[in-house]
Amino acid sequence: MRIQYFIFILVVIVGLYSCQKDDDLKEDTTDTITIDSLTANYYSVMAWDTTTINCYATGDSLTYSWECDHGNFNGSGNQIRYAAGQCCVGINTVICSVSNHFGVVSDEIKIEVTPYIQK
Repeated sequence: MRIQYFIFILVVIVGLYSCQKDDDLKEDTTDTITIDSLTANYYSVMAWDTTTINCYATGDSLTYSWECDHGNFNGSGNQIRYAAGQCCVGINTVICSVSNHFGVVSDEIKIEVTPYIQK
């Protein structure tokens, strides 16, 4: 009888413990930060030309960071100016990450860089 009582108590304790809400769980980042759009003035540019890229996001206390696989950019915040040289001809990817105390979300945009043609 004692073993059955012990097992019953153990099952009740495990059941109560497993039903507790974990306050340490983080919110779903996509509910907190949303990138509404990532747009460029020009999606195709000749080498050495530039295009302005804007990230429009919603959320509190947002911080923006940028990276690209080829080329370079100037600026910060939600707007940069992207350029790539002759060595970067092709489709290049620019990634914008938006973060705050809840987490981070990212989106990417493709920019076609064509060879420079001297006029």
